[in-house]
Amino acid sequence: MKKIFILIFFVILIPLSDTIKANRYSKQHKQDVEKQKTSDLKKRDAILKEFNSFLKEFRDGIPNEQVSFDIPLDVDLATGIVNAGYHYTGAIPPKIYGYVNTDSLNMRSEGDSKSEIIGKLKFKDRVEILFQADKVDVINAMQSPWLLIKKDNGDEGWVFGAYVSHSIPSEKDSDSGKTDWNMIIPASGKLSSKFGYRVDPVTKKMNSFHKGVDIAAPEGTPVYAAEKGEVVNAGYNNSGYGNLIIIQHGADLATYYGHLSKIGTPKGKDVKKGDLIGKIGSTGKVTGPHLHFEIRKGGQALNPEDFIR
Repeated sequence: MKKIFILIFFVILIPLSDTIKANRYSKQHKQDVEKQKTSDLKKRDAILKEFNSFLKEFRDGIPNEQVSFDIPLDVDLATGIVNAGYHYTGAIPPKIYGYVNTDSLNMRSEGDSKSEIIGKLKFKDRVEILFQADKVDVINAMQSPWLLIKKDNGDEGWVFGAYVSHSIPSEKDSDSGKTDWNMIIPASGKLSSKFGYRVDPVTKKMNSFHKGVDIAAPEGTPVYAAEKGEVVNAGYNNSGYGNLIIIQHGADLATYYGHLSKIGTPKGKDVKKGDLIGKIGSTGKVTGPHLHFEIRKGGQALNPEDFIR
């Protein structure tokens, strides 16, 4: 008897196993993942039902009794849906700290302004950032995500991110509460290269780590300060940045603006968010005019897309 094997692969994407620091709100996140898993299983069952209907119709349409159709695998095992644990988007790496930049800040039970107040923070209090919510809220004309934080005594709660800075504030934020959690995009243009590993456009080297983002735009396009701070470098850099401006935003947070055609601010000047500091160019190691924008905390490069809102 002839036997025709039909091999069907069902691929249902589910979150990969990962870990996150345990906290009193983890139950809510696990419930969200369970809901997604239930939804995935329903989709799988719908696919299997449709496939079985198709297979039956196909079998009924073949008059030759000497031909049969089998599936050479257990479809349930081919779906990839297993109890592999939980993965949470938006998680911030452990041991990143922030500092309260306002007189008094409410800690809430959930990431919204209507939830229960469970504690208070005061100016310059240090907190550990455990989680950044995907949801962005607007309070007092300020736009920012909610942050799940932990105090030094272990208490946890949610706070509005506009009132938390990466570095110890020297004074209460008078810039409408806008902090380095809410940087602006420093130039208009196209995001031509993201943060992370890539093929170097000049050397063609594989797995080259890109420490910032590239914004492609015509030469001469204005470049603005993404956040207020002090210009600590304004000159030509021989390591590939070309004309480079570095702005310090506190003890350990800085932004880099590379490949400029013109430097429009001197070293030592205090700038405000949105101040014109230079113009896009193609100096240094480049293949065309663009702005290389980089954020460093304590010397470590961070993804600028996590800061711009």
